[in-house]
Amino acid sequence: MDRYRRWLSLTLLLGLVFLVSQLFGWRELVAQGVYFSGQPHSSFFFLFTGLHGVHLAGGIVALLYLVAYGLRKRPEEFDKKGRALVDAMSLYWHVMDALWIWLFLLLLVWR
Repeated sequence: MDRYRRWLSLTLLLGLVFLVSQLFGWRELVAQGVYFSGQPHSSFFFLFTGLHGVHLAGGIVALLYLVAYGLRKRPEEFDKKGRALVDAMSLYWHVMDALWIWLFLLLLVWR
């Protein structure tokens, strides 16, 4: 249970760091004069990364719930609901991974 909490907390921390770094990246682009309403390339970039940020924020909220759930439970109390929540969260992140790999390859090939 300690390893579970530690890895889940690390995943949550890494997700937050990534989301904050994305916001800093947007801020840097705006400082350089790149706006959503600028050229189609910048609009696509902001829309694309914004949707990613929304999905990431949803995953972070779910991870926060899982961390809180895991902190409230002792190992012997971790029931089927807890395992189902972990499985659902794992599936969510793996689907996100697969989607981003597919989108990255699509953008790489579609130049």
